[in-house]
Amino acid sequence: MGSGAVGIRMRLWPALLALLASLVPGELRAQTCTLDPPAPNARIDAAAGTRFFPSGGEGLILVRRKYTDSSIVRVFETDGLKSDPWKQLSERPIISVRPLPDKGYEEFKGFAADNSSVIRFIAPGPRNSFWENRTFVVRICDPGAPANSAPANSAASNSAPVNSLAIVQAPISPPNWAKLISIGFLLLVYVLFATAVYHIRGKPHPLATKYPALTSQRASGWIEHLDPVVLTANAFNKGSIQKLQVLLFTFLISGMVLSLVLTIGALADFSVTIALLLGISAVGAAVAQKTTASHDRLSFENWAWLVKKKILPIHEEDESGPRWSDLVLTNREFDIYKLQTLIFSVVVAGALLAAGAQHLASFSVPDTLLGILGLSQVAYISGTLARPASNTELDHAIDDLRNMEVKLQTVVARNTDTDEDGNLPTPLPAPQPGIPLAQRNANATKAMTLYKKKADQVEVMLESVLGGEVDRNQLEPTLS
Repeated sequence: MGSGAVGIRMRLWPALLALLASLVPGELRAQTCTLDPPAPNARIDAAAGTRFFPSGGEGLILVRRKYTDSSIVRVFETDGLKSDPWKQLSERPIISVRPLPDKGYEEFKGFAADNSSVIRFIAPGPRNSFWENRTFVVRICDPGAPANSAPANSAASNSAPVNSLAIVQAPISPPNWAKLISIGFLLLVYVLFATAVYHIRGKPHPLATKYPALTSQRASGWIEHLDPVVLTANAFNKGSIQKLQVLLFTFLISGMVLSLVLTIGALADFSVTIALLLGISAVGAAVAQKTTASHDRLSFENWAWLVKKKILPIHEEDESGPRWSDLVLTNREFDIYKLQTLIFSVVVAGALLAAGAQHLASFSVPDTLLGILGLSQVAYISGTLARPASNTELDHAIDDLRNMEVKLQTVVARNTDTDEDGNLPTPLPAPQPGIPLAQRNANATKAMTLYKKKADQVEVMLESVLGGEVDRNQLEPTLS
């Protein structure tokens, strides 16, 4: 046989061997990618993708080697770092092996999309203690790769397959215990805040003895302050759906974030939807309370005048205290906007729980549903502004009564009287303090009659608006 034919055969052998290697089943080729000695000399850099690996969940390992379709990747758990030989505890099922994404792993220096891969696998369960440090060995074999694709620090011969090895250590976290710890921590914080609010509200107002309340206000006990409606009561001691919504989303999201930190050891980014949920709730609560306070309250001058008369308390509160019915009622009127806010808040909170803590960064709700939550807040505030103010006519009546008191004080001081329409005489006589007060009061019959008539009207209006009995003697004019 000629030398030419021998040369052709020598060039065909490598191609034939490569073809046969590609026809061997992956399972058979994987049997050669093990921890059996001798261990490969080619060591590559690797890092745990998260601070903790969740027990029974998805673990992430970054390796500084670009993945190819012909590569075989296996992950083993060993009893330590020593390889004399490796003591294999288990082989972990692999979920996927993909090139490293361009975003999300910027904190890992030296690992880039063009030279690294990310391995997702099922992490083992806790063994002896929680957050116990465990060792994982990654084997990467590529029988079909060319010899020059071996890592630069590889000591393997050029004819040998490219075998790589990486070692990673990471604690294994128990997700169920992480959730229980998060729930316990939130309950502790809730109880502490409820206790603090109870002690603050339980203290009497420093001016309560000087300006007693119209009726005694009902004080809530410590157990009652554990009720979220009582805890989130507004300035008028009524249940607030907006403040309850803020409490719900704040505790829910903070608990999920804490659980995720205990599970993977990293903070989660928030999606735009979650930021909007917190923002809508907080802004809605602040604007609703401000609108209600400014819309339903008397003018400050009239309020201060009634406080000095000891008809209104210095600190106005609802005497019955906050109730669950306040979440859907406004002044004993069924408020459909509050109900809408309540229902959709519960629905979104349930969807957030179902999505799980690991999806906080991608969580979203349909724009229409998010719009409904926002429109519910707008509709409630608009309805409050559009509703006829129950105190407007009372405010005007008290203005008239205060003006009549000033006129009465004027005519009594000057020993004169007004006409039947309440007009002061012109010109006014000089003050006559030497005349006894009783005689001056007796001479101001027309002014006194007009004042008492208006005071009787204000008494009825006050009892209608406040829902309590008013001591008529408290409305008597202040004369000296």
